Order: sequence, then structure tokens, then C-alpha cells
Amino acid sequence: MKIGQVVQRYGVPVNTLYFYINSGLLVPPRRNSQYVFDQHTLEELEWLLELKELEFPLKTIHRLLSLRRISNFCSEEDRRELRAIFQEQADELKRRQAQISAARQQVGRKLFELESSPAAGTRTGVPVSMLHLLRCPNCGGELMLENANMSPKYVFQAVLRCGCGYSAAIRDGILQTKNVNTSLFDKPDTTRELYRDLPSMTLSLYERSYRWLEENIRSGVSHGKVWLEGYVNAWFFFHNHLELLDSSDQLVVIDKFPETLLAYKAVIEQQNLPCDILYISDCSASPPLRENIIDCVMDFFAVNEHNFYHGDLYLNQLLPYLKGDCRLFGVYFFFRNGRASLRKLLSDYPEASPNNFNIRWFLREAERNFHILETTACGWTPETIWAWASISPARSCTFNHIAPGCVPEIPAKKCSPDKKIPFLKQKRDFYAVSGLSYFDRRR
Repeated sequence: MKIGQVVQRYGVPVNTLYFYINSGLLVPPRRNSQYVFDQHTLEELEWLLELKELEFPLKTIHRLLSLRRISNFCSEEDRRELRAIFQEQADELKRRQAQISAARQQVGRKLFELESSPAAGTRTGVPVSMLHLLRCPNCGGELMLENANMSPKYVFQAVLRCGCGYSAAIRDGILQTKNVNTSLFDKPDTTRELYRDLPSMTLSLYERSYRWLEENIRSGVSHGKVWLEGYVNAWFFFHNHLELLDSSDQLVVIDKFPETLLAYKAVIEQQNLPCDILYISDCSASPPLRENIIDCVMDFFAVNEHNFYHGDLYLNQLLPYLKGDCRLFGVYFFFRNGRASLRKLLSDYPEASPNNFNIRWFLREAERNFHILETTACGWTPETIWAWASISPARSCTFNHIAPGCVPEIPAKKCSPDKKIPFLKQKRDFYAVSGLSYFDRRR
């Protein structure tokens, strides 16, 4: 019987049969450079499949086949060894059955916990303690509250007005301006489809960048700061890193989609809220914030995300709101010589900047207003289409679907403000590079 007939008769994939042959589990004769499964080989295959159904490991199956080939279990000694092997397997299955039974009980308890309704979280709104951070973006004047539904700590519903005619609203505890998204190429990701679609290798890269950011935040930033994070519809670093903040900190979260902010707000309210959080829904370059109030910026994805729809550097839009000693932490994603990737990007996102995922452009633009203090490589993955580079104090950017690639490594090192990160040798046409950098605002 030819190997194709064996595949059809027994339902064993051809690659599996070749593996059995190459490892010596099966030894079919060859005729005219082709394997032929004679009756003896078929009997061995049938016994092999039977032993696999009994959960024997291949190493033990190989030992049993070898004993059968040597003596066919004719001697009492071989039969004793055969019984011992089967008794060993019976004991192993009994042990595994006990493990599986215990695991099933534990999984059942976890399911019960997961199916139980979560404890009601603390309802939050615009913190009263953060109202002083708000200003009219048109004239810089004070914003007055009207028709407010509030508690001593939070404003849940209200109208904000300025004497110049500007107005905004607080709805469901979120400050919502009239600057809404008009792009046809973006939508609120309230079910976190992006997170679920990411390959495991890519998430491991994210985790490496997380560790680096956490270490630098803990060692380089004291508490009592006003933090800002934007474009959270793409990625929201602080939503699962709230432990980095304490009650003396304040966090401003900005996104163009109120639906996304509301979804995250509901999730965060279920947690032990460490600090006051101000959610602002705004799609402009001028949110209703006072100037010179932000101590630290977290940018995980925001620069790249901004360049899907705009041509300028997102960091520059933040300049009026940053204090002179503001520190930025973040991650920038880039590739080099990824022409096919860029074509794919511009095809999927016609509004995107051709400079997106361009490390040279990013560094050149960033250095106009920031000092790069430190960078480090996060790694790379051929599994996705993204490039990695992270920047700190808070320069982090998004990525987009681009072609799979390899990367030149960027060595972790200190670098002076006027020194560019060198690219190493090209491995393919596409790059997925990851590097983290510190930024300090230029004075």
C-alpha cells in the first residue's frame, strides 16, 4: 500500500507518517524510491495508533515497538516488561485523572466567581478638585458651571460656558466638547477589538515596553503630578497601570470618542481608584485646558495614531499645556524601507501621513522642542506589521496594519539631543523595530 492510500485509509496526515518513518517508529520497505506499507508495517501502524489512543508517549511507544520487533513478547521476561510498562501507564493515567478532577473543580469555582455580578463600583464624574485645570480654549477665560448635577467630589452632568460664547457639556461624568470626530476611517473601539486581535508575540513586545516604562516612572517621577494621556481609543496605558499613581496624582485622559471614554470609565470604576481622573472628549488640537499645567505625559500609541489622520507631530499640539520641566514617557512604532507596508497603510487610511512609522521624521520633529534623554529597544516580531520604539518621558505612539517584517536592532543606550539613533543592517524589506526614549522638553 502506498503512503497516499495509508493516509486515506487511516486518516493519518502524510507529514505525521513521514515523522514516524524518520524517527524509526515505522520502518516500511522502499520500492523505486517510494515507501510501501506492507502487512507487517500496517500492523505496526495500527498498534502505534492504538497506543496513542491509550495516551502513551511516543518515546514509550517506540520502546514497545522495539520490544515487539526483537522478541514479539515470546519470553516471560519480555512479557513482564510489557506488563510493567502498561502498569506504569495505568498509574500515570490515574495520577493525571486526579489532577484533571482537581483542575475541573478549580475551574468550576473560577467560573462561579466570574459569573457572579461584580460589586458595584464607585460612580465618578469630573472631579471638583480638577475643575481649576479647565479654561476656555478660545479666549482662555474661566468656564462657569450651569445646571450641575453633582456631589461634593464629582460633577456628573452640567453645562460649561465662557463669556466669549464657548460652551461644552459634562455628560455621564465626561467633559464633552463640540469638536467631534468626522473621519470615516475611525470608530470607537468600545469592545477592544484591537487588543483581542493582537498576536501573542506582539503583546510580549508591549509587555517589555511596559516593564521599561514602569521602571523609569517609578525611579524618575515623584507623586503629586498631573499626568496626561491621549488617543486612548488606540491604546490606554494607564487603564491597567493605575498602581503607578497615588491619591496625590491627577490624570487627564483625552480621546475623540466619548463612547470609548465611557467604556473605560466604567471599567476603572470597578477598581480601587487611586487618583482623580478627568475624562475629556475632544477631537481638536485645543482641548479646554489651562496652559502650563501638565507635569508628565504618557504616550503609548498616540503619535502614530495621530498620524493616521493628521500630518503634524502630536507632541507639538501638547506644548501649550506642558510645564517647562514636563517629562514624557512613551513608545514609538516604526519601520524602515517598508515601501509595501506604507502603500498598504495609505490605501487603508487615505488620510494618513506618509511620515507615519518613520523614525527619522519622528526624531527630527521631536528634537525641535524636546531633548531625547534615553532610548532602548523593545524587540521586534515578524508576526505583525508594526514597528516599535519607545520614548520617554512619555513619547509613545501607535502603529497600524503594515506588512510583516524583520528589524534592525536599536541598542539600549544614552544619547545626546543631537545624536540620532543609528539603524543597523537591513534584514528584509520590512522592519518592525522597537525602541524606548526619554524626552525632556526644551527650555
